[in-house]
Amino acid sequence: MNGPIKDAELRQLAGTTLPSLRHAGVSYRLERVIGEGAQGIVFLASRVSEQAPLSIVVKLLRPRAVRELADLAAASIGKEVAALERLSERVPSPPHVVRFYDTGTLRIRDLALELPWVAVEYVDGGSEGTTLRTRVLASVARGGFAFDAQRAQRALINITAGVAAIHEVGVLHRDVNPGNVLCSGSEASEVFKLADFGLARVSSASTFGNVLLGTPGYCAPEQSFPDKVGAGPHSDVFSIACCYYFVLTGEPYFTAPTIPEMLVAVYGAPRRRLRAAPALRPELQAQHAACAELDRVLAWATAADPRQRPRTASELRDALLGVVGA
Repeated sequence: MNGPIKDAELRQLAGTTLPSLRHAGVSYRLERVIGEGAQGIVFLASRVSEQAPLSIVVKLLRPRAVRELADLAAASIGKEVAALERLSERVPSPPHVVRFYDTGTLRIRDLALELPWVAVEYVDGGSEGTTLRTRVLASVARGGFAFDAQRAQRALINITAGVAAIHEVGVLHRDVNPGNVLCSGSEASEVFKLADFGLARVSSASTFGNVLLGTPGYCAPEQSFPDKVGAGPHSDVFSIACCYYFVLTGEPYFTAPTIPEMLVAVYGAPRRRLRAAPALRPELQAQHAACAELDRVLAWATAADPRQRPRTASELRDALLGVVGA
């Protein structure tokens, strides 16, 4: 075939085998597409080796992203790999962060275009849904309410454990949001894991320059304008607080569709109140004092000045659990 490959053609890569350049005798067979985004496509794949086949996820950058974003696109994959490799060196591996397996590039046809890919743990959400966003919205659609206090606490404990683990190895996530938290199991066995480290920063690694970073509604302002106080653990603390509000209400803490509007909201708008959210559970709605204290903690954790926030994910976790119980 001649001419540039179209993004739609990436679906036809199902059945392709990617050889590992890091591990002898290992390859990855792309099975089917399970997700798509603006910059990449996600395949369910099989890891083939001397051991039993293992289901994993392979994320592949789109040709358009490689052409148009050039070094920035490669940096996104590179940062994810660097972050996950740091974590993979820990024994045992952190249970609340997706596990890294491999990385490489795929050459398309006879063109001088190589698409970076990364292979990570496959998290099977089953009928409950694979992302935190999906599960919270399903709860609202099914019964009219978001998570109850116990389920919200479990999500909080898992997410903060994952964030604490990456901070311990010098990594910032910088894009903690309900779409980047993967879920498996149900009820007491429900588990939440951090994923998608494309915006992660490893200490001593370069940044993305002056590009506005993060997901509107969840990203801390210093990620876009680090001239006074740069991104740090306090940035992920900001995002965790926004996630916790979403888990309890099914609504974003900041209703900002763009990052510039997000910045305006963080610096100028009053914080939302839990009891004003119609999907807050009735048993929580009835606890006026507890809701007021949770509102205070969430406002503290999302202060525009990062120096005024909790210093660590664990500090935020303890403050929130101190209101509603562990």
